[in-house]
Amino acid sequence: MHVVIAGCGRAGTALAVRLDAEGDSVCAIDPDGRARARLPGGFGGRFVQGSGIARPVLEEAGIARADAFVALSGLDSLNVVAARVARDVFHVPHVVGRLTDVEHALITTELGLDMVTSVRMTVDRVHRLLRHRPLDPEYTFGNGESLLVRAPVPDYLAGRPARVFEVEGEIGVVEITRAGHSLIPGSGAVLREGDRVSFVVASGALGRLQSFLGGRWE
Repeated sequence: MHVVIAGCGRAGTALAVRLDAEGDSVCAIDPDGRARARLPGGFGGRFVQGSGIARPVLEEAGIARADAFVALSGLDSLNVVAARVARDVFHVPHVVGRLTDVEHALITTELGLDMVTSVRMTVDRVHRLLRHRPLDPEYTFGNGESLLVRAPVPDYLAGRPARVFEVEGEIGVVEITRAGHSLIPGSGAVLREGDRVSFVVASGALGRLQSFLGGRWE
């Protein structure tokens, strides 16, 4: 995938390097040209100097073909605006931003934006959002070893027991939201069309859960 990252500070640099190492196409944007020096010599992506909300800069970064856009500047207001521009103007399929002040989280929720508010784990959380969509991280335990995630039940699993997702030590089903009501599933709980399931998942098992949701049982 092609990822545009607005903000080449420590988090932006770490994410750019990680995605590049995994074979993705990456372009980092920063208004300070000296930020380019933060990227290692072996970095295979691109760097564009300029504002992450300026149309010419975004176009030079390849926003038109971007699969994902990440706003990681040091200013919450800039990240919110950049995320909205990427989503609403350029129609980037997946947009994630960072907030350093959790008080701003309410307005971004109302705007329907995916914003990461944990500064300490920004890179890991954004990486999970990009790699494992449409899983919806709700909470991170410890240092990120386990997560609470929510996902809709695929139609083909309707009528199957909820325990089909269970993998000892890796994946557990802890809640089901059905027709607007929440329930704690018992051992005989059966999935229904339209259910949204909450899982506790080991971070290393996110790919496995995603495979299950996509119909690939490994």
